[in-house]
Amino acid sequence: MISSKRSVDELPGDPRRLNLEYRSWHFVSSAGDRNGFDEWHVTIWPNRFLDRPKWSATRTVQDDIGSMRLFRMRMDGRFSPFPFADAESHDAGLSNLVLGVYDLGGGGYRQEFRDAVTSADGDLLVLFDVRLDEAWRGFGLGPVLVSEAIWTLADGCSAVIAADPLWESVGFRRRVDPLGHLMDPATEEARDLRNERRKDLDALADAYRESLRRRTATNQRRGANPDVRPA
Repeated sequence: MISSKRSVDELPGDPRRLNLEYRSWHFVSSAGDRNGFDEWHVTIWPNRFLDRPKWSATRTVQDDIGSMRLFRMRMDGRFSPFPFADAESHDAGLSNLVLGVYDLGGGGYRQEFRDAVTSADGDLLVLFDVRLDEAWRGFGLGPVLVSEAIWTLADGCSAVIAADPLWESVGFRRRVDPLGHLMDPATEEARDLRNERRKDLDALADAYRESLRRRTATNQRRGANPDVRPA
């Protein structure tokens, strides 16, 4: 279990009502999609159900409380012959990450990567950016949200790599150079950690609801008797 750095009384809302919205964009072209990767933007909303049109491009209720950006590097023949090379023209930081596991000269994954994962026959998922509003930090929600996003997008991937070394509680481990921080979703450890993070969410949500019940009862007593002070 991840310990909270802040009191549950400070939580802005019920963490069970957080919602992850996934979006990806592709150019429409008669030549087909030649990009070697998919870019995913994951938006974190504070309410599970939003009172807005399903396909609305504008936010009509409230702002998001965070976001994540991930890239999926494709290894199949539908995309360019060297999918990881495409990252260089997109972002230098992304290029540095993926070239740590990809042998651009020989083509394909580096031998160090093949030795480090259960199977090297799948795609590569990159956790690139994570943002969470300050009001929601310090409760252990970061790893919970990152874990959910990764497991939603990692089906068919050989591994997930991260730009930030903060996510050990999700399953990332420092590997031999030049691999960096890598998670193998096929391992039992990774699956167990996913379940632990979900249990963390349940425990946090239960604690929040108990705190809300306690505070509501205290406010009701104070309303009935202004001289009553909380314990």
